[in-house]
Amino acid sequence: MSTNEPQAYGQFPFGRPNTVRPMRTPSNHARALLVGVYPSAFHIAWSPPAHLDPRPDHERRRPYIGSLAVDVEPVVFWDGNTPSPTDLLATWKAAVGFTDAHGSATIGNNGPSGAGLVTNVLRPLGLTDDEVAFTDAVPWFFVKDGSGSQGDAARTRFAPIAAAINAPPSTLPTRPTPRQLVQTARSEARRTSLRRELVDSSAPLVITLGQEALDAVRSVADHCAGAQQRLAPTDEYGTRGNLMIHGHQMQLLPLVHPGFQRQTKRPDWLQQLARWTAGAGHS
Repeated sequence: MSTNEPQAYGQFPFGRPNTVRPMRTPSNHARALLVGVYPSAFHIAWSPPAHLDPRPDHERRRPYIGSLAVDVEPVVFWDGNTPSPTDLLATWKAAVGFTDAHGSATIGNNGPSGAGLVTNVLRPLGLTDDEVAFTDAVPWFFVKDGSGSQGDAARTRFAPIAAAINAPPSTLPTRPTPRQLVQTARSEARRTSLRRELVDSSAPLVITLGQEALDAVRSVADHCAGAQQRLAPTDEYGTRGNLMIHGHQMQLLPLVHPGFQRQTKRPDWLQQLARWTAGAGHS
C-alpha cells in the first residue's frame, strides 16, 4: 500500500501525518504472524499554557488531557518501552516545533496492547516478540469517538485552544464500525497488500487478534477452515484451522484482542481465557 500521500489519513493534533504502519518483521525467520485490527499511536499528557487553561487552579496539577494521540506508533504493537518513549517525546517535540508557547507535554499512556500481547498471547505459546511478525488488518490509525474518547478530547478540549497556540488541529479519521473496517481491509488496495504480507512473512502460523482481524483475514484468503469463525468462550476457542493464500498453506489461530482480554469482566470469558492460557503451549 502506497505511503506517498501522507495526509490521506488525516493528521494528529499538532500536525504529524497519520501514515501507514508497515509490517514489522523479526531479524530471523518468523515463527508466527500476528494480525491486529489497526495500529495504536504515540500518546502524550498535555496541558495548555496557564493563561489558556480553562480549569480552576486547584485542578491544574493533572494534565489537561492525560493521554492525547499525537503521532503514529513507532512500530506495530509497540509495547510502550522500546523504542524509548522519552526519546520519542524529544523527537516529536522537535518535529512539531513544540515550545512553552504550546504548553507542557510529558509521556502519556502507551503500549498497553503491545505489552499485554507478550504476556497473554506470546508467552503462553512459547514465543517471544523478536521471533514473530506483526501487522494490522487496516494499517493506519483511527480515533474512537464518544464521551471520554480520543476523538472527544481532540474535538472538545484541544481544538478550542489549538488556534490560540498556533497548533494544527486533528483531522484523524473516526473509527469505522466493525463491518466497515472489514470492508476496508478487503478493498482492492488493502486486500492485495494484506495477502502479500501474509505470504511474505513466511510464517507457518497466523494469529488473528479480535473478531475484525479474523474476519479481515478470512475475507482475503483463498481458503479458510477448521477454526472458530465467531470468537466465543466455548471449548472451540483457540482451535487452530487452516489458511490458504496463493498456494501457501498456514495454520490459523483466532484469539481475542489483548485489549479485550485486559478489560473484560465476563466470567465465561475469564474462565475460557484462563483455560486457554494454561493449555496453549500444548496445542
